Amino acid sequence: MPTNPFKQEEKIWVLDGGMGTMLMAKGVDVNFAPELLNVEKPEVLKEIHSEYVEAGADIIETNTFGSNRIKLSHYGLENRVKELTAAGVKLAKEAARGRALVALSVGPTGVFAEPVGDYTFDELVDVFKEQIEAGAEAGADLVLIETMSDIKEAKAAVFAAREVCDLPVLVSMTYQEDGRTLLGTPPEVAAAVFEGFNVAAVGANCSLGPESFVEIIKRTASVTTTPIIVYANAGLPVLENGKTVYPEPPETFEKYAVEFVKAGANIIGGCCGTTPDHIRAIKRAVEGLKPVERNPVKGVKVASRTKLVLIGTGHPTRIIGERINPTGKKKLQEALKAKDFSLVKQEAKKQVEEGADLLDVNVGVPGADEPSLMREAVKTVMEAVDVPLVIDTKDPKAVEEALKMCDGRPVVNSVSGEKKDVEQILPVAAKYGANVLLLAIDDEGLKEKAQERVEIIERLLKECEKVGVDRSSTVADVLNLAVSAMPDSTVETLKAIRLVKERFGIATTLGVSNVSFGLPSRSLINSAFMAMAIYAGLDSGIVNPGDSRMVETIFASDVLVGKDRGAERFVSRFQNYSPKGEDAECRKALERICQIAGAVLGTVPQAFSHEAEEKAKGETTEEASDSEAPAGILGTIFKKVLEGDREGIVGPTEEALKEFDPVEVSDRALIPALDVVGKRFEKGEIFLPQMLRSAQAVQAAFEVLKREMKKKGGNLKLGGKIVMATVHGDVHEIGKNIVITMLENSGFDVIDLGTNVPPAEVVRAAKEHNADIVGLSALMTTTLPAMEETIKALRDAGVEVPVIVGGAVVTPEYAESIGGIYGGDAQEAVKIVKKLLKVEE
Repeated sequence: MPTNPFKQEEKIWVLDGGMGTMLMAKGVDVNFAPELLNVEKPEVLKEIHSEYVEAGADIIETNTFGSNRIKLSHYGLENRVKELTAAGVKLAKEAARGRALVALSVGPTGVFAEPVGDYTFDELVDVFKEQIEAGAEAGADLVLIETMSDIKEAKAAVFAAREVCDLPVLVSMTYQEDGRTLLGTPPEVAAAVFEGFNVAAVGANCSLGPESFVEIIKRTASVTTTPIIVYANAGLPVLENGKTVYPEPPETFEKYAVEFVKAGANIIGGCCGTTPDHIRAIKRAVEGLKPVERNPVKGVKVASRTKLVLIGTGHPTRIIGERINPTGKKKLQEALKAKDFSLVKQEAKKQVEEGADLLDVNVGVPGADEPSLMREAVKTVMEAVDVPLVIDTKDPKAVEEALKMCDGRPVVNSVSGEKKDVEQILPVAAKYGANVLLLAIDDEGLKEKAQERVEIIERLLKECEKVGVDRSSTVADVLNLAVSAMPDSTVETLKAIRLVKERFGIATTLGVSNVSFGLPSRSLINSAFMAMAIYAGLDSGIVNPGDSRMVETIFASDVLVGKDRGAERFVSRFQNYSPKGEDAECRKALERICQIAGAVLGTVPQAFSHEAEEKAKGETTEEASDSEAPAGILGTIFKKVLEGDREGIVGPTEEALKEFDPVEVSDRALIPALDVVGKRFEKGEIFLPQMLRSAQAVQAAFEVLKREMKKKGGNLKLGGKIVMATVHGDVHEIGKNIVITMLENSGFDVIDLGTNVPPAEVVRAAKEHNADIVGLSALMTTTLPAMEETIKALRDAGVEVPVIVGGAVVTPEYAESIGGIYGGDAQEAVKIVKKLLKVEE
């Protein structure tokens, strides 16, 4: 593991400021690949780097933000990645002259990783490896992975860096006003994920002004001790005298730099709109300041793309859903053999509805290709629900496929004391930054006594330390055996749980239902044992969340042992509770719980606090209501849109055409459902991946309807043609493509001109297609003027149609000043188009 300079030195480090801003100030044309300037105008870049060093920057970034082959392919430069990257590093090194560290700037590719997009994890790793290897060989001191919106793409970049060099890696995500990335990741999740990779720093940059970053730093600091990097824009851009300017002066950054340090930042700089004067102001503010001490929340941090779940002392007992497991389930086995994942999706959704905090995923079917099945199962579950995953397999290749597919930070279940697990599975888990479940069994088999099981856990913790897995990322399973076969085993299990908590302080879990194997009324035994195990120190259980008695026992036990102080969670869950199947046998079992637990353990319940949990946990996505759905088969289609079920919507759509014409299906089911999806997206109830899946479901249904309309000579268009383009000099197209997807699936005819489109080409297309609306996108500060130039060219050519403008750097004020209509996001763009074309909602 590379040495982390930001933990070694007790100081606040200063990063440099904007590159595009400075290039524009020096009159350089940036409407082509900025990285090409590394070889065409090296003296200008070296001058800018030197100015930042003179201003006091401890770290300067290379001009290589987009020097990956995907980005460069837009300019026909995809074969010059190594040349342009190496040249950028060389210039920065010459300017730094040993007075500042040189950070290789690695920006996003402009594409999404699956399941949101089409690129695989391996493909993105390969793209980043080429760029990072070239930068490392040229002499970069650090790798700065920045302005990332997709947590998986950022993971791929970190992984690539670790594959080709041993340089410290810093990761910076970019957040929207709602405190989440474009794909819905909050700072807590990013902090947890990259803590698993032991990065040198994690943080945020771009998109917002400095005032918005204080809260992001605090939220990051609440979760991790990893150093925090932050570099904000100089406010949001405005147009003054025909020029794009950023309003925040150096004094603002001087003021907020101190606030950033207080909030927990270790590295502070500037992004778009900042200059050497801003960096000089930051340097003055932080001179002599030291990083603040942090006391982040404790516990194993398990994360999906959008949600963080903490396991351990001080947190509620976590329910890990056990039902995605083909053992003893003939239907699921047959479905998996046929590569049908509908049952996996169904079980995932149902278990989360029943209250599962995490889901265990096991696809072990004899004779099947487990790595392939695991990959698809994980993808299916991530598309269906938002809870973190537990990867349950003993196949190292299946573990790796699952970890490549996972967006967040899962738990690998499991690494036992067996030599093959330690040698083959543990290194894979460490490599991908995962948490690890440690199983108290070794090559000699199961140990009967608690002490022997605990000794295996101790040995495994030492093995974890060797590969860089901190014990705070481990969960111990001391194993649970059938009490009918081994009457003394349950007492030993409870003792082992207590010993693990006392000696190592790590999180614990169990496959609870094993205890009742071979007995009738298994739920009675399971729930009674669960209560005893929680009293002993159990933090989570792999259980059936559909077993109401088990869930009731977990929530009640948490109250009794102090995990749920004030009984807030219990009251929230059971305030309208109606007992199910409570018989005399159950009552007797429950009455004996505390007596048995006390006799076995000889201890009193320990106190727990869940205040930290409330501070650090992610938001809960609200379930969609079907109250707005039409009746019958149209209601089924409506629901499939809300679920984003692009495969499942085809059958009901074909069925509906036997009763309704295609326009009715569209107007009464598809479009209203997509509108509901849009409203929920606006409210923050769902995020971009879910919205896109719903749009794809509508698209699948539309294909069925189009075939039927073609037979009848009609069409499903709402009317109106929209020409869309990313402006000249800008190759970012994610935002544009999202808008196009939503417009097309709302029934509009869209002509996509692609990226880096000159004004003249937009004018030509608008005339040729007799466009009703033009849509323009820009993501970079340097390309904002091209947006204004395009609108001017349209007006000069007599094209007076409305122009909708959008992108990360565009503001409502800027849009108005250049004669455009501001489209904040894809859903807002659809609304604007409907309004302009007078299409009724």
